[in-house]
Amino acid sequence: MEIIVRPFLAELDYRTLNNLGNDISREFENIKVAAAAGADNSNLVQLNKDVAFQSSFDNQRNQWYSPKLLDWFFEKFRPKKDTKILFILDVDAYSNGLNFVLGEASHKGGLGAIYLPRIKQEFYGLKPDNELFYQRMVKESVHELGHVFGFFHCQNPRCVMYFSNTLSDTDNKERSFCQSCRTRNFRSFK
Repeated sequence: MEIIVRPFLAELDYRTLNNLGNDISREFENIKVAAAAGADNSNLVQLNKDVAFQSSFDNQRNQWYSPKLLDWFFEKFRPKKDTKILFILDVDAYSNGLNFVLGEASHKGGLGAIYLPRIKQEFYGLKPDNELFYQRMVKESVHELGHVFGFFHCQNPRCVMYFSNTLSDTDNKERSFCQSCRTRNFRSFK
């Protein structure tokens, strides 16, 4: 089993990606995490011409529609059964019935995405806080990968699988699975 963390339309340095990979690996009982170095922005011209990709953007909302993005990623990357992919995008996104999402897992399985703008202090007109941003990124990454592995939301507000209705919910929860989620979900990893 392997997890691939892949920045896409996001700039994250190697050290941050490496640390994120290590933190994710610890939460998933040491499953190997490969961090794709650098952002996959080399084909921006091609992306601008990709009708399916561009149709994910809602001009009226000035946001990306997460389910369409996830479908596009699924078609382009076709994750193998033993590989899970987490895309990291520095774009604002929304989903069905939600004004915004911090992340989402594909209904087709195998992959998910986190969206960085709303976990940054700057989005709210506040001074940047790199440590807080990193902690939020870890929590959202573990949460979305939990969904990719088939975990459901948890009622424990301290569990990483608790649904974050607000950024405050994200800040208040841990970056780890509660004992109940760990016991229920990690049996299949053994």
